[in-house]
Amino acid sequence: MEKFFDTISEVVHYLSIIYPILYLLGYRYYSKAYKIFSIYLIGITLIQLTMRIVIKADLTETNLFMFVYYFVFQFIALSIFYKKLLNFKWVHYVTAAALVFFAFQYIRDPNMYFRYNPIGVIIGQGIIVIYSLLYFYKLLSEKGEFMIVNIGVFFYLLSSMLIFASGNLALNIELSENVPMILSQTNLLLYLIFQILIIIEWYRNYRLRPAQR
Repeated sequence: MEKFFDTISEVVHYLSIIYPILYLLGYRYYSKAYKIFSIYLIGITLIQLTMRIVIKADLTETNLFMFVYYFVFQFIALSIFYKKLLNFKWVHYVTAAALVFFAFQYIRDPNMYFRYNPIGVIIGQGIIVIYSLLYFYKLLSEKGEFMIVNIGVFFYLLSSMLIFASGNLALNIELSENVPMILSQTNLLLYLIFQILIIIEWYRNYRLRPAQR
């Protein structure tokens, strides 16, 4: 089973490099939402690669301190992405309020930088899940883009939110050592599914330039 998840981890790693390249191919030709989503993919990939290098090079014992960059960047990028899709001005105010709260958390407790932030994850990913639900509702009455990606965002972030929110509990020494591993493996599989949906979205709707359709 360990070899299976090692293989999945390698697949996820290489896919995370491939799909930003695919989306960059159409960067000049599609909407602002497309451009923002492409930037999101690039940013997340760079953070993930950095986290991988930190561990592979034995620079530190853990890359957990980079978690804040991952979840904050994801929150900002996807908030802007859904602002373009939903066209709701209040998204900016919600985003700003959440960022102020995140900053307050880390200023109040700097040690949080070195552990999971379950409250921050619940708030940040919960807000994005709400945006995703609102976009589902919008798609009922009008045609829109990124329907497949929206499905992936909803199910991955909803599941991931529950997993990461359990992070501090899973790291409790009174729990079985298998618990953090199971949570990590579950999140890995969910992320692979999300990646596949991202690629399906590109293949179905963006592999050809508008003039070639």
